[in-house]
Amino acid sequence: MQFLASSAWVFLLIIPLIIVFYLLRQKKEQQVVSSTLLWQKVLADTLSQTPWQRLRRNLLLLLQLLLAVLLVLALMRPYLLRMQEASQDLILLLDTSASMATEEKGGTRMDLAKTELENLVKGQKPGTKFSLITVGPIPQVLLNRTEKPEEILSRLAKVQPGFHQANLEPTLSLVTALLQKGAKAKVFFFSDGSVALPDEPVGIPDFEYRRIGSREDNLAIGAFSLRESPEGPVALTRVDNFGTRELETTVKLFIAGTSETATSGTGTSGTGTTTAGPKLLDVKAVKVAAGKSAHLFWKVPAGAPYLEVRLDLADGLAADNAAWVVPRTGKQNKVLLVTTGNIFLEQVLKLNPLLEVHKVNPEGYPNIKEDYRLYVLDGFWPELPPQGQLLVFNPPAASNLVEAAEGVLTGKLQAAQDQPLLNHISWGDVHIAKSKGLKQAGDWQPLLTGGGKAIITIGKTGQARAAVFGFDLHQSDLPLRPAFPILMQNIIPWLLPSGAVRESQVTTGSAVELAVQPQAEEVNLYKPDGTKVSLAPPFPVGKVADTGRPGLYTVEQIIGSGKQLDYLAVNFFSPQDSQVKPVAQLKLGNRDIKARQGVKVNRELWPWLALAGLLFLSLEWWVYLRGH
Repeated sequence: MQFLASSAWVFLLIIPLIIVFYLLRQKKEQQVVSSTLLWQKVLADTLSQTPWQRLRRNLLLLLQLLLAVLLVLALMRPYLLRMQEASQDLILLLDTSASMATEEKGGTRMDLAKTELENLVKGQKPGTKFSLITVGPIPQVLLNRTEKPEEILSRLAKVQPGFHQANLEPTLSLVTALLQKGAKAKVFFFSDGSVALPDEPVGIPDFEYRRIGSREDNLAIGAFSLRESPEGPVALTRVDNFGTRELETTVKLFIAGTSETATSGTGTSGTGTTTAGPKLLDVKAVKVAAGKSAHLFWKVPAGAPYLEVRLDLADGLAADNAAWVVPRTGKQNKVLLVTTGNIFLEQVLKLNPLLEVHKVNPEGYPNIKEDYRLYVLDGFWPELPPQGQLLVFNPPAASNLVEAAEGVLTGKLQAAQDQPLLNHISWGDVHIAKSKGLKQAGDWQPLLTGGGKAIITIGKTGQARAAVFGFDLHQSDLPLRPAFPILMQNIIPWLLPSGAVRESQVTTGSAVELAVQPQAEEVNLYKPDGTKVSLAPPFPVGKVADTGRPGLYTVEQIIGSGKQLDYLAVNFFSPQDSQVKPVAQLKLGNRDIKARQGVKVNRELWPWLALAGLLFLSLEWWVYLRGH
């Protein structure tokens, strides 16, 4: 046993002082007598006697002496074990992957890791430099070489596990770079080992792996999908057992409930309704052997905006106990083709299964009373522009879409860089004889240029999207090249987005590209917890990157007096983190790093000594009261 404040032993001088007070104390007992006359001589003898008396056995004295010894020992701050001397810096790596949210006795693995980290920091000598780095998909340096332990503890309190996997390789590369700058440090990695490891050797000489946690049982939803069958839609759920023993549970399937009708709704929900929360549709029991999987099949009604499946048990990790799926509706869009005759254009439109194509010549256009979502105008422009989206070929000057009405030689074609609408298209074998120069000002941006002019552009006319080709297809060999159907396949979804969400089912942390309706006045995102995030205005919306938590996200578009709802299923499927059994050793390149559990720290005993002193004080008071 050693002492942090050994100079406090001087307070032991209170012990002889207590003994002196007992020697000086006169032992008197009160008695009731009939008269004090005969006691006068005795009283005189008592007043004349010396105050020093022989020390006798006294329980109160013994208790008071023990209490004094305990209090002095507490002031000396004894401890049983001391951490290593801090002759070098400490680099503390903390795993923030989803598996660190695994429930353990007394909290989560993250709580256990924080406790060990705090003990390690508090056990160092003054002047030790600490660096704190969290290990996730990419490392985050929270503090670098600070000498203030309270800063480390403050930052550490705010760290929480995320719904992501951890990759140790970039973190070790960062640490290696820090050590190459001359820093001498010992590296501690606090984790359960559920991380991606580097294949190459790691040049960190003093690396220590602190294994966190001990729990092994965990069931997870490994897959959740929807497919069509002759009997109707069927949902498939795969339940994986990552534990070491057979587990049994019930699996619940929920379907979206509906409450009120929205005035618009052409997105992935396909119902035009708002939801009132999920309703229980079916329940099944499942028993899964250790290391195996079980498959469940559910018959579900058609037209459901979304489905949710949950495991009804309290296992190690809760993040993988639920999943969502959003069906794609594939609703057809009515298209009006206005042309004097263009077999290439007509065929490429009819090849798209989501288009219901109607054709009319320019003379018959004024008789059209029905509204269409897309108007394809071939060498024609009406007096009053239609309300739907526009795909225009060889526009006349009256359209206000051209800058140079006279055809110009196109020469070598130049495609716009980093334009998604031109993905997978090669223009090397495409030739265009001549084209009108298209408008580029304002919202218009060129996709293809030739002869110094824009010959294919995209933009907006009023509130409608438009794609404009400045040439007649018959004046080019574009319809005979693979570029034409690919280009149309790219442009039509941009003109007619089936919903705000291009991908209805993604994993946590994914950036989701939105396809907002051109007429949308406001776009909002509702997170799984009900939090509302305004995405627009201003427009364009771009991508949504805030999908860090699993659950069902709702994209709301306000269009006039109505709204359109589209759903996004964000799921956490990660076998790496669902395997919650702590790893016994890490293989870093050609090195095997065995785990060490627990951090040796100074175990100070003064709180226990103070508690014992309090107990002795209570006992001494009880003995005193009993004696009286």
